[in-house]
Formats: sequence, structure tokens, C-alpha cells
Amino acid sequence: MEEDKVVKRKKKFKKISSIVSYILIILLMIIASFFILYVICGKIAEKRGENPPFGLYTIISPSMTPKIKVYDVVFVKKINTNDLKVNDVITFYSTNSFFGGTPITHRIIEIVDVPDVGKMYRVKGDANEIADDEKVYPNNVIGKVMFKIPQLGRLQYFLASRTGWLVAILIPALVIIGYDIYKLIRLIKLKNKLNELSENSLQ
Repeated sequence: MEEDKVVKRKKKFKKISSIVSYILIILLMIIASFFILYVICGKIAEKRGENPPFGLYTIISPSMTPKIKVYDVVFVKKINTNDLKVNDVITFYSTNSFFGGTPITHRIIEIVDVPDVGKMYRVKGDANEIADDEKVYPNNVIGKVMFKIPQLGRLQYFLASRTGWLVAILIPALVIIGYDIYKLIRLIKLKNKLNELSENSLQ
């Protein structure tokens, strides 16, 4: 009776492990597919001299707190700048020499029509007391922030470090080796049981 319970537990554990493994594999495939698409779209846009249709940008300043924090990653979609409205959060290339063309993510607080130029956007960081001195023109807009991925930037910076690369390589390697050792132990146990049964049948 006790043995039946143990067998049932093992079967249940094996089933749950298989489900978790399949879910992880599917998630990894989705993530890998997204990044492949991201790279391909970026390369195509680069050849055409355009901004990619979407992009991921790591926030490195607290100017948009508390809504967007340092190390959050924002998903930015390229859109028609005529569709932008006040309160939209945009990512744009800064023309300020201090930032050196670094992408900035701030909120639109005013849209101004400039003769012979078109629209111009006044922007401000949510945490900043005053609006930016720099005015943003449509050709500098990368896109509109659609959503954020909290603190993903920490993982990005970690993986960019030497320690991060080692961990990223070692952990999967150790998992594979551990699983192979587990299978080998099970095989040895099964072989020993078969040998015992064979010896018992001969007696």
C-alpha cells in the first residue's frame, strides 16, 4: 500500500516536471523568436536609413520616476508623429551635445505648430520640476512607449559583465550535466533491478 503511494507520487512529480519543462521550453522559444525578429527588423531598418518598427531601451536616469524607474526597459513602437498627443511618453534622440545623441524617454507636455517646420514637442521628465530646454522635432522621435518591463535592465547589465557571461554559460551547462547524471543513476538502478530479477528467476 505504501509502495503504491510512493509510485503515485513519483508519477505525479514526473508529470509536473514534464509540464514545467515544456512551459519553459515554449517561453524560451517565444523569447528567442522575439529577439531574432527584433534583430532582423533592426537590420532592415538600418539598411533603409530608418528607425526600427519597435525597440527596447533601458532607462538609466530617474527623471521618469515613479512611473518608469532606473533599470526598467521600455518597449517603444514607431508611430506616425501626427498621432502623438499631450501626455504620451516618447523616446527620442537628444540633440543636446551634453547627451551626445543618447535616446531620452520623457512625457509630452505641449505640442506646438511651428511655421515652415511643422510640429514641435515640449517634453518633461515626470520627476523633473521644469520642462526640458530642448525642443523635440518629429524627425528625432524614435517612437511611443507602449509598456515597460520592470528592472529587466539589471539583467542586461549583469549579462554584459564578465561574471554575467560566466553564469549564463555555467548554469545551463550544470543543468544539462546534472540531468545527464540523474538519467545515468536511474539507468544503473534499473540495470541492477533487472539483474536481481534475473538472478531470482534462475534460483
